[in-house]
Amino acid sequence: MNRHFCASVFVVDPKTKKLLLVFHKKFHKWVQPGGHIEDNETPEETASREVYEETGLKIKLLGRRFPREDDFIRPLGIQCNRNLQGDMHIDITYAAVPLTDDEVKLNVEESLGIGWFTREQLEALDVFPDIKITMDYILEHYIK
Repeated sequence: MNRHFCASVFVVDPKTKKLLLVFHKKFHKWVQPGGHIEDNETPEETASREVYEETGLKIKLLGRRFPREDDFIRPLGIQCNRNLQGDMHIDITYAAVPLTDDEVKLNVEESLGIGWFTREQLEALDVFPDIKITMDYILEHYIK
């Protein structure tokens, strides 16, 4: 079994309370932006880079640096995802907000679609169940 370390980001606009999702080419589902951690890259760097590559947005990761202020931001969670080949993707997830009101840009090499969605709109979308759970958590604990 191969193990791949990844980082992904649940970007929520604090004004509209909408979540940014991309339509994944392989899964054919709406997912949070993210991807593989490259050599000599921290999970935080991967998270910011992947969001920018997939959406054109600059973000601010949310969370505390613990226990010291110069440590890394404590992630929202760490998920274990398996693909059909049995490979394990260990996904370090973060919550974030956009730094500007810039329009998102679809990167056609990465995704088939892009959009901002309310929690209610997620009910009609083809998403993994953890996306709804995570959005509820972010709205409850990070963005009120």
